[in-house]
Amino acid sequence: MALNKANYLLTKDAENDLVEIARYTLQNWGKAALLRYQKELTSSFHAIANGPALNRQPLPQLSDVHVTKSQKHFIFYILQNEVPVIIAVIHEQRDLVSQLMTRLTP
Repeated sequence: MALNKANYLLTKDAENDLVEIARYTLQNWGKAALLRYQKELTSSFHAIANGPALNRQPLPQLSDVHVTKSQKHFIFYILQNEVPVIIAVIHEQRDLVSQLMTRLTP
């Protein structure tokens, strides 16, 4: 993971989520939609890094995991040394808990 200009990190799993989202959006909605959606997600990542993103803790047993929503996707992240680490970007129609748990188990 490398820190980017916005002071947040993406795990490999989160990067893979973004690739999957890009493929699906491009195939089903076209390039213009893909560019809009990428801009929205990037804006959400910046909001997480800079503090104004509305967030909550999705499960009491996962108190270190935070979540915010961007369009049709939930963005899950943890804080490491005050830096948000985005661990998952999951579509609202997917099984969020099982998808998230695969990211948190070794």
